[in-house]
Amino acid sequence: MLIVGAGPVGLTLALDLGRRGIRTTLIEKREQVLRLPKMERSNPRTMEIYRRLGVVDRIRAAAYPADASMDVLILRSMLQAPLVHQVYPSVAQARASIAACDDGSLPREPYQLVSQYTLEALLLSELRNCVSLEIRLGVELVDLTQSADGVEARVRSTNTSGSTQLRARYAVACDGANSTVRQLLGLSLEGAAGLGAIANIFFRCSDLLDKSRVPRARHYLFAGVDASGGAAGSMVVQDDQKHFASHLPVALSQSADLAGELRRRTGLDIQPEILFAGRWTQNMMVADRHAVGRVFLAGDANHVFIPAGGLGMNTGIGDATNLAWKLAAMIAGWGGPGLLQSYSTERGAVARRNIKAVAYAVDGVIAWRKIPVPTLGEDATANASADQAYAEKAAPLNRRVYEMHGTDLGYRYESEVICGESGNPPADDSYQYRPTTWPGAHLPHMWLAPGVALYDRMTSGYQLIRCGASAANTDLLAAALRRRGVPLEVLDIPDERIRAAFGCDCLLVRPDLHVAWRGNHEPDNPDAVAAVVTGHRTVSASA
Repeated sequence: MLIVGAGPVGLTLALDLGRRGIRTTLIEKREQVLRLPKMERSNPRTMEIYRRLGVVDRIRAAAYPADASMDVLILRSMLQAPLVHQVYPSVAQARASIAACDDGSLPREPYQLVSQYTLEALLLSELRNCVSLEIRLGVELVDLTQSADGVEARVRSTNTSGSTQLRARYAVACDGANSTVRQLLGLSLEGAAGLGAIANIFFRCSDLLDKSRVPRARHYLFAGVDASGGAAGSMVVQDDQKHFASHLPVALSQSADLAGELRRRTGLDIQPEILFAGRWTQNMMVADRHAVGRVFLAGDANHVFIPAGGLGMNTGIGDATNLAWKLAAMIAGWGGPGLLQSYSTERGAVARRNIKAVAYAVDGVIAWRKIPVPTLGEDATANASADQAYAEKAAPLNRRVYEMHGTDLGYRYESEVICGESGNPPADDSYQYRPTTWPGAHLPHMWLAPGVALYDRMTSGYQLIRCGASAANTDLLAAALRRRGVPLEVLDIPDERIRAAFGCDCLLVRPDLHVAWRGNHEPDNPDAVAAVVTGHRTVSASA
């Protein structure tokens, strides 16, 4: 395997393949870990993936504290009471809620704030212990060709002019929005480009939160305009609560007083250490194709989002976990051609779905930022009334960004390798997660006992789960899968509570924990089911 790009998506894909024993070469033109906070929120599904990869505890220990505030404030400055205070559970509070939940409606893991530079360094250190992985930093891709049995990449060190050849059975582009691989394949991004420029200031200030007179939060959104007439923008707390990213919808000149800009917007007498200042253009785009032959796009190479809702990196991590087991299946010999075709079907649909969710959230932000901010007068009662009226308008619009529970957790695959069934599937709701085992859905998290999750008993292969005391015998389906060489575990779960939650006796769950087939008895044609879910037959199989 060849992976181009060592951002969070490439590193996660490499780790997943490494856990499966797949020999992989990871190249990255940077010589060291990025020191910029391009992302800061890993959603619950991403943290579930990191749990299955064995790194969730390391990430949480290095990241934003479990008891730190996850609230969001809309405010005039950090010296005045916020106009809007949106309260969200801390990781510790969310974990307690999950522990007490017994109906599958909450994920196995809470979200986690972790700066990209923290996450990348941690994943890279984990990968250095993987014997099947070769990491080559400071190496860039020059050219890429492919044949019927593999790909050949010409690469060179960023410090030399000479080049070398690398061969692999498959390649994955995780090299960002300006992907070299995508350009070499002749692919393009489609959608809305150039939606506005954002100035980004990354800085350190050890006493900023101590000087603030507003409640602690993760995001500070400054309403209206600042004293100089510029749009006030936002500030994002990083994982150590001493580093911050300020996003300003204005163009800053090279001679701008950046520290002064931050003082004006926060209202605080601070002396920030400016670590980086730049600008980026907002785009919402998806690749016109997600794979060509043996080369696949993942992460920002595959789709580009505006940060509202935090779907960019998290969608990319979903790409990685979807693709890893399918590539491993092809290398092991039990995957059919439909298996790799399904990557484009499944992840392309998720990318387009998420673009719509982001657009809806962005529309909400644009709308509340147009609401006039109440001016302060001498009448405290009138001020409070005006602020309340502002909050009643702004808060629902801003919640679109922070409450995409259905988008994070509720996506469902319809593809060549899912055994569909008759009837109406559950409604797709971007803002409410409704657990379901409808084919293609992610298996809901359930506790087997206090602190012991069903997920924790599931290995990295397929799982045939038989629920309830009278679960149907599915030995023929298990035999059909094993004849094809599929790694399979059969789990008998006699708990009627789980049978009631899942709504069926039997479930065939893929390595990425999505339901491939379900039923209440042995399928009429177990060989056909086995052929569909392994990509050897691309028509629906009867249950």
